[in-house]
Amino acid sequence: MQALSYDPPGFRSGPTGPDRGANPPGGADGTGTERDALRPAPAARSALLGRETETRTLKRFLSDARASRATLVVRGASGIGKTALLEETTRLAGTGFTLLDVRGLRAEADLPGAAVTRILLRCGSGTDRPAPPDGAGGWLPVHAAADVPRDAGTVLARALHSAQVTARRSVLLVLDDAHFFDAESLDALGHALPRLAGSRVSVLLSVDPVAGPVVLPGLPSLSLGPLEHGPSARLLHRHGPGLPPCLHERVLREAGGHPAVIVSLAWNLQVREMTATALLAPALPLGKRLQEKVTARFDALPPAARDYLLLTAEAHTDRLPTLRAAARMAGVPEWGLTAAGDAGLVTFDGDRLRFSGPLLRSALHWSASLAERRRMNLALAAVHTDDDYRRALYVAAVTAQPDEAVAAALEKGAERDPARAVTVLEAAAELTPDPRRRTRRLVRAAQAAQTGGRPDDVRRLLTLVTDAPVGASLAAVVAALEAGAAYHSDSVPAHALSLLLRSATAESAGWPPPFLPLTGALAPELCEPVVRGAVGPLLEELLRKNPARADCPFLVSALCWTDRDNHSATARALLAKAARAVREGTFPRDPARDAALVIAASALDEPVAAEQYATRVLAPLTARGQFGLALMVLTHLQTARVHLGDREGLLEDARTGLRWARSAGNAHAELVFEAGVAHTRAWTGDEEGHRELTDRILAFALPRRLHMLAARARWARGLLALAHGRPEEAYEELRMLSAADGDARHPVVAAWALGDLVAAGIATGHTEEVRHQVDLVREANRAVGSALLRHLIGRSEALLSEGPRAERHFSATLTEQDDALRYESARTHLAFGEWLRRRHRVLDARPRLQRARELFGALGATAWERRAASELLAAGEAVDTSRPAWAERYDLTPREAEVTRLAAEGLSNQRIGWQLGMSHRTVASHLSRVFAKTGVSSRKHLPAALRDGRPWEYAISQP
Repeated sequence: MQALSYDPPGFRSGPTGPDRGANPPGGADGTGTERDALRPAPAARSALLGRETETRTLKRFLSDARASRATLVVRGASGIGKTALLEETTRLAGTGFTLLDVRGLRAEADLPGAAVTRILLRCGSGTDRPAPPDGAGGWLPVHAAADVPRDAGTVLARALHSAQVTARRSVLLVLDDAHFFDAESLDALGHALPRLAGSRVSVLLSVDPVAGPVVLPGLPSLSLGPLEHGPSARLLHRHGPGLPPCLHERVLREAGGHPAVIVSLAWNLQVREMTATALLAPALPLGKRLQEKVTARFDALPPAARDYLLLTAEAHTDRLPTLRAAARMAGVPEWGLTAAGDAGLVTFDGDRLRFSGPLLRSALHWSASLAERRRMNLALAAVHTDDDYRRALYVAAVTAQPDEAVAAALEKGAERDPARAVTVLEAAAELTPDPRRRTRRLVRAAQAAQTGGRPDDVRRLLTLVTDAPVGASLAAVVAALEAGAAYHSDSVPAHALSLLLRSATAESAGWPPPFLPLTGALAPELCEPVVRGAVGPLLEELLRKNPARADCPFLVSALCWTDRDNHSATARALLAKAARAVREGTFPRDPARDAALVIAASALDEPVAAEQYATRVLAPLTARGQFGLALMVLTHLQTARVHLGDREGLLEDARTGLRWARSAGNAHAELVFEAGVAHTRAWTGDEEGHRELTDRILAFALPRRLHMLAARARWARGLLALAHGRPEEAYEELRMLSAADGDARHPVVAAWALGDLVAAGIATGHTEEVRHQVDLVREANRAVGSALLRHLIGRSEALLSEGPRAERHFSATLTEQDDALRYESARTHLAFGEWLRRRHRVLDARPRLQRARELFGALGATAWERRAASELLAAGEAVDTSRPAWAERYDLTPREAEVTRLAAEGLSNQRIGWQLGMSHRTVASHLSRVFAKTGVSSRKHLPAALRDGRPWEYAISQP
């Protein structure tokens, strides 16, 4: 069986073989003539998502089937994943069963005996002998009810038993869509099941309770419900990885947790070109196969019921009074609603009307003709006389003729409907007769696309205005849009800067000027000397002209990144207002505006504030479809989580951010999130793939002069080297952030990495060089006033000091610490504990080292947790760790075992000493005792001495 998944429309996952291909069970033409029907159930890996509970039930079913026999009915609505679950059962069955599978066909539902004939065909195929006349083990030709023998159940039981004897193994009969089986076949199956007692034939069925009569009541059953949001999102990401986030969320909303709907919608959106009108439809289109399957449920409905259903599908409301008024306007009789309810297609909840499943709205809309949809939409428009926007939406859905009144209503309504603003404004432009107004609406659509994180739509819409008349004010907007599109496509700040300056120097009406929001995306590059010199004066001039603009978060955050010395106080005043709003429960007031506060907090090195504001604005931004702003916020939130040591949050943000960035084709943002992943691996000491990951980041960042991104990659490398006791390597990486010849010079990241640079510099004899960097960061922080930087400076000064002065710095730093800075606090506790232990104050050192180990363990920083545990061991505290077999064999002390492990891994005495907090002479002393106990003469023989029947056991038996 091939790897199980929900396949695109037109294909069905299932057992593979020479005759299976892409055809459904029953053969390419549905006649059930495959030759290889009797075969072992195949095995493959599972790809089901969110069905852990159901899978456990299936495993119990198979366990019973192996022991004797079992029967199970899987019940669920269309598209809920019944077929996939049956296929998962055949995968789990492995080679211990012979699989017979038959799928119910709607076309045979009224053909007596059709299904039992196909089951008998499955039992008897695969042989060249003629079928016996009684049909046992062969086929039972029937053409009418009179042809179905009364003992068909006995015949079926004998055939299944014969198949089991022939195969010499248990038989698993899998009947998919059994609700389409004809009544005579269901009756035969019901009579056959009791006659299978004592045989090794098990039966697994799937039925849709809504689509047909009750099938074999009283049998054990498993009911399937919708997938939860998490598994639904993962399934959609698997089948529609390139979908823009706005469509991603819409698919999840419309699918309602139905796996087949998720896959069908994702497939269609990738292979079909969706126009603005199509996206304004009440539901996205299903795949052809699923569409036909659902629309077949409408065949038996009277026209009035179908019309009422179509009216409901087209409506943007579920309120019955409005629907009834529109039905009267469209000439649809009231009894049509009753008939739709009797058919189980709608439910009533007070004065609200709801569809009974997520597939119906789409099937109704896309199966109706344009004339039918026009009739219903115009009727709905006629009853919405008090809402110009909603009325315009109905008219726009069914007209292509220019209409300024409709276009104007759409443009105005887009302001209150940001999630659909791009589509609505583009539709408004298409209906606009005046070229200038059309251009303005296209530009507004492009602005909405940029805010929504849809750069492809920005570029497409801008091509439509290339030859159109554009005034000076609109030209500034176009230039800003082009700058944003350029930055997202090639990630070269210099290119975007030239376009941004063109926008900034152009005359523009209103506030803020169109270039200003773009500075949020460029924020990390604004502190570069070239960019700062070009943009800084323009920002200063905006504030000088009107000091009241100091309340504009976008302006203040940009000023902070260009000149923190002079604008930190202004930014802190804004953050203080936001903090009050958070306490009062009124934040965010305007998510798009308040997103800039996250950028300001990031500029001030205040990760607690950045996280606080970011987590509050992300949800409303995504709900409004403003994924461009949300992606920008998420990049700054990721940086805050690095400072806070929030590994789980960092990885979750990376998963979301990578999906958004890839769907937008934003390679720069993608690598920003990869840099966060590299940092988490440095915390855990995970070297596998780390060099390749950071190489990829540097290869992208360095040629484009993306110095912050390059600096973060270098920082992650340096931190990983520190975690593994390689201070020389760490120093060479970290000096690149601040040295005159550094290829990743960035003053902000250099300040963030200060503690790591100082630790590496002291260990490698570069004390004076790192002391100079501490002085620079201290001076910079006089204006910024960052608690994070104060902590890093305090720890650095303690490491660079001696005697009582060092202890005062350690104590003051930990006394003034912010509880949220858990990772940096853990590093400081570790450094203080090491300092105390080396001065033989082990009783004072233990509490510090214990606290460090606890914090590192809670944060998942396993490499640093091991180091803290090693220090505790050296301080005389027993650490709960298992000794490797070779340490027991040679009677090595815990400290000798640690030294031996690191020496066998190839570390020098100096590197071992730095990692374990001892001098290289002490390391040599430990090794001399190890050599005596193990009987080796040099460290190169240690790996062989540590083997205990299995090569390299020491590598997996680390303490």
